[in-house]
Amino acid sequence: MSDAFDFAIPPFDRLTPAEQQRLEQALDIGVYAKDSVILNRDEPADCLFVVLQGLVHERQGGDVAAVHGARDSFDMKALFGGVAQQHRQGRSFVAAEDTICHLIPRQILTELARDNPAFGEFVYQDFAEKLRTLASERSNREMAALTMARIRQAYLHPPVFVDASASLRDAAAAMKQNQASSVLVRDGDPARGGCIGILTGTDLRDLVVLDGRPVESPVGPLARYELLSLDRDDLLFNALIMMTKHSVRRVVVKEQGAVVGVLEQIDLLAVLSNHSQVIALQVDRATAPEDLRSASHDIVGLIRTLHGTGVKVPFIADLVTELNRKIFRKLFELLAPPDLVENSCLIVMGSEGRGEQLLKTDQDNGLILRDGYECPTLGQVTDAFTRTLVDFGYPPCPGNIMVSNPDWTRPLSAYKDAIFHWIHRPDEAAQMNLAIFYDAAAVAGDPSLLEEAKGYLLGRLQDNQMFFTAFARPALAFDTPSSLFGGLFERKRSEPVDIKKAGIFPIVHGIRALALEKHMAETNTTERIWALADKGVLDRAFAGELAEAFTFLSTLRLKARVDTTTAGTQIDNLVRSEEMGKLDRDQFKDCLSLVKKFKEFIAYHFHLNH
Repeated sequence: MSDAFDFAIPPFDRLTPAEQQRLEQALDIGVYAKDSVILNRDEPADCLFVVLQGLVHERQGGDVAAVHGARDSFDMKALFGGVAQQHRQGRSFVAAEDTICHLIPRQILTELARDNPAFGEFVYQDFAEKLRTLASERSNREMAALTMARIRQAYLHPPVFVDASASLRDAAAAMKQNQASSVLVRDGDPARGGCIGILTGTDLRDLVVLDGRPVESPVGPLARYELLSLDRDDLLFNALIMMTKHSVRRVVVKEQGAVVGVLEQIDLLAVLSNHSQVIALQVDRATAPEDLRSASHDIVGLIRTLHGTGVKVPFIADLVTELNRKIFRKLFELLAPPDLVENSCLIVMGSEGRGEQLLKTDQDNGLILRDGYECPTLGQVTDAFTRTLVDFGYPPCPGNIMVSNPDWTRPLSAYKDAIFHWIHRPDEAAQMNLAIFYDAAAVAGDPSLLEEAKGYLLGRLQDNQMFFTAFARPALAFDTPSSLFGGLFERKRSEPVDIKKAGIFPIVHGIRALALEKHMAETNTTERIWALADKGVLDRAFAGELAEAFTFLSTLRLKARVDTTTAGTQIDNLVRSEEMGKLDRDQFKDCLSLVKKFKEFIAYHFHLNH
C-alpha cells in the first residue's frame, strides 16, 4: 500500500500546501511487530504516531481503553501534556497486530502550530475544547444550507380578499373571522387591468382610531396598491432583505402570477429559527385536544430541521422541552375542570423533567393533588390525558408511570408517604421511583405542590452511606465497551452499541446520585454537572469534559434516531460505529473512554467496589 501521508485527516486538513510539504519532509516511518510496545507509560513522547496500517491498543492498567486503526493518531495529549501526565494516567500503546505508523516529530508540530493558528488551536486544545471546535465547524458547514431555504418552506397565510367597495368595518370583520392581520383589496378585475392592494390591521388602527375615519368608509381609496411580492420559489433571505429594505412586516407571495398567500415577518423568522414559533402559535390557538395533534406531530419535523441545520442538541432539547410542556399544559387545561387545575400540579419526570427529551419516547408524568381536594371526574380526566398523548405519538410508559395510574395521581400527603418508603425501605422499584421523581418538573397547575414534595424528599435524606451506595449502583449496571473499535478493524465491522446504556445513562445517573447526595435542586444533567463543580465535588476541567461528552453522545443518539426513525418505527438507542464519519468515530471513542473514567470515579466515591 502507499505510504503517502493522508492530509485529509483532521487537524492536518488545516495545513497549507507549503506546510504539508514541510511536514512530509520531516516524516519518519515506524514498523512494529504484533504485541510489541510502541509507547510505554514511562517513556517520553517525542513524536505523534499516525497509524498507516495495522491496529494499536491503548491500555490503561490491564484494560484496553481505546483502539487506534488506520488514520487514527496518538498521543497528542502526552506529547504536549508532558511525561508526568502520561505516567499519571498509566497509559501505554501496544501493537495488536503488525503495524506501520507515520512518526511526526514534536518540533515540526510545534513549528506548524506556531505558523498556522488554526492548526495550533487544535494541537494545544484539551479534550473538551476539541469537541467544541469540531462541533462548531460542523455547525458552520451545515448552517450554510439554511441560507438556501425557499419561501415555500415557510407558513403562508391564506389570502383574504375584500372588494374595494367593502367598508373598514367589513375589512376588520374579515380579519377577525380568518385570524388574519391583513386583507387584500380587489379594485376591479386584475385580468382586465384592475389591481390588488393591501390593508393591514395597523392601517385600520391608524385610520379609525387616530384619524377618526368612519367605519363605513370604503377600503378601496385607503389601500396601498404598490404591493411587494415574490415568487413562492424565491429564497427566504430575499424576502427578509425586501422586508428590511422597505420596513414592512409582510410580502405577497405569487405562484405562476397568481396570489397564493401572504408571508409575514414572524413566519419568515420562524423558518429561520426552525418553525418553533409556528408550533407555539398552534398550541396557543387550540380550543380542543384534537387541535394540538398537528402541533405535536410537527415537533418531529422541527427536530429534524434543527438537527439538519447544525443547531446544537442542548438548544434543541431546550426548545423541544418548552414546546412539549406547552402542549401538555394546554391539553391538561382543556381536559380538566378549572378547580382541578387550581388544586393540582401536573408533573413530568425522567428525561422530560430534566429537559433532555428529544424524539418522543414513553410518557413519564404524574399529578399531585392538594390534600383534602376531591374531583368526581378525576379518573376520566387522567385516562383521557394519557389516551390523547398516545394519540399524539407519546407511547405509554412500560412501567405505567402516568397520570392514568392512581399510584401517580394522588394527594401531596400520599406522595410524601411514598417518598418516605422510597428512602427508608429501598428496593429496586423504590430506587427507580425516587430517581425519576427527583427529576420531576412542574408543567401545569400549582407548582408549589411539587416544591413541597421535593422539599420533603431532600429534607428526609440523611448521610446514609448504604442508601447512596445502593442508589448510585445502577450507574455501573451496563458495560461501556473498551474493545469496541478492535472489532471494527479486525473484522471490518462492529456490533451496534446501545449508546444510552453504554454512555448516556452512566453519566445521567452518576451525576444524579452525586446531586442527590448534595441535596441539590437542579434537574438538568448539565446544570447538575456545573453545580457539582461549583461545590468542589467535580474538578472543573473534568466537569467540562463530562458536559461536552454528554452533549456529543446525545447528538450521536439523536442523529441515529433521526436517520432511522420513520412513522411506525420502533425507536431504539443503537449506533453503529462503522457508519460514523472519521470525526464522529474518534470523538465517540474518546467519550466512551471518558465515561469509563467517570464510572471509576463513581465507584470510588460511593464505595461500590467494596
